[in-house]
Amino acid sequence: MNTHPGGEVLQITALTPSVRIFRIRYSLSNAFRPGQFVMLDLPIQTEFTTRSYSIASAPNSDGWIELCIVKKPDGPGTSFLFEHIKEGDMLQVSEPQGKFVLEAETAPLCMVCTGTGIAPFRAMILDLRRRHTRLPMPLTLVFGNRFEEDILYREEWEQMQKLDPNFKFIPVLSREENWNGAKGYVHESYLPLAKAYPETHFYLCGWTTMVRDAKNKLKALGFSRKQLKFELYD
Repeated sequence: MNTHPGGEVLQITALTPSVRIFRIRYSLSNAFRPGQFVMLDLPIQTEFTTRSYSIASAPNSDGWIELCIVKKPDGPGTSFLFEHIKEGDMLQVSEPQGKFVLEAETAPLCMVCTGTGIAPFRAMILDLRRRHTRLPMPLTLVFGNRFEEDILYREEWEQMQKLDPNFKFIPVLSREENWNGAKGYVHESYLPLAKAYPETHFYLCGWTTMVRDAKNKLKALGFSRKQLKFELYD
C-alpha cells in the first residue's frame, strides 16, 4: 500500500453508539474525486491489517478528510479504531482509490444507500453544492436503515432539502414502529421514480443484498449499464 505522509487524527465524533467520524489530516484533501476511498494500514496485534473506507467529505484545501466508520462486532479493524485510536494519534493512509465517482452532472440522479454506504454520496453531494451553490440536476437520496437513530447526517440532509429545490431526501426504516416516513426496504421508494423518469442515473452503495437486488430490479426495467453504478459494503 502506498501510504501518504500525515494521517494525524484531528477529531473523532460519534454520530451513533456504533458510528464515528474520523477527521484525519491528509495532504491530498483537494486531490481526490468524490466517491473514492482510502486504505488504512492498522497495526493489529503483530502485523498490519489493511482496511478501506470511503471518504465522506468533499475535496477541500483545509488539509483533512473525514471517514464515516461503523464498528463491526467481529471486525478487528473497526474494533482497533474504536478502542485504541484517539485524537492526536497517527494513521497510515493510502492515496485516493476507486472508480465509484459521478460520470455525468446533467442527468437526474438517484442515490440509494444503506448504513455507512451514505459516505461516498455525502462527498459527492457536498462537492456538487460547493461548486454549483445549488445542485445542477434533480437528485434524490434514498437512505435505508433499521431504526431512526441510524439516520446518519439527518439534520444536514433535512436542511439541504429545505434550501435546495433540486434535492429530495427519503429516509426509509425497516424496523422502527413509531415512524411516519417511508417504511420497509428502499426498493419501494426508488422504483416509482425509476418508472416515471427512465433517464435517471442510479448510484447504489451499501449492503450487498440491497445493491444486488436494486441492480436486478433496475435492469429488469430497462436501465442500461451506463445508468447504473454501484459499490458493495460488507
